[in-house]
Amino acid sequence: MRIANTDMGAFHAYAFSTAAWLGLQSGTLILFPKLITSLLTNVEGHQTSDLELYFARSLGFALATLSLITLFFTGIIPIGPAAEPVTTEDSDPRAPYAGPILLVTTLFHFTTTIYCYSRYMNSGQTGYILGALAYAGLSCLGGWCSMFGFSSRVSARTGEDKRTSGFLFPNTSAYDKRADRKAR
Repeated sequence: MRIANTDMGAFHAYAFSTAAWLGLQSGTLILFPKLITSLLTNVEGHQTSDLELYFARSLGFALATLSLITLFFTGIIPIGPAAEPVTTEDSDPRAPYAGPILLVTTLFHFTTTIYCYSRYMNSGQTGYILGALAYAGLSCLGGWCSMFGFSSRVSARTGEDKRTSGFLFPNTSAYDKRADRKAR
């Protein structure tokens, strides 16, 4: 298994940072579940139950799986033999799930941001606000990649993006050759 040699665009930076953040969380949940549960409780002298350990480790395995899915399905770690790096172009058949994985992980980061922030507002613990800030950064980067990270369809003749329209906010101040000819 080798990692594709990429130019580390915004999309690849998002995929690597998502995998690293989820991998860091999964490692601590799998290896140190008692530490994590004791840090996130307000009760002094709380004894961690077997059910809490089970759920912490299960969450750790789920986050590790999501981290690996992000790396494999975005094409950063190619599954088959690949001589060239995987791109985020629509015509690239080697990473067909790059867009859907980007959308799902961005929604995951966004909802977890809201959850961590609401837990911080209820408990006032610093760990929740730090998690909310990390998830917010990843959801912003994922949103940016969703809007601007994939290939645009720029016209070779005019230089404009072909996917734009004038619906709701038409561009009335743009230069128009026909109107300029009529004015002469």
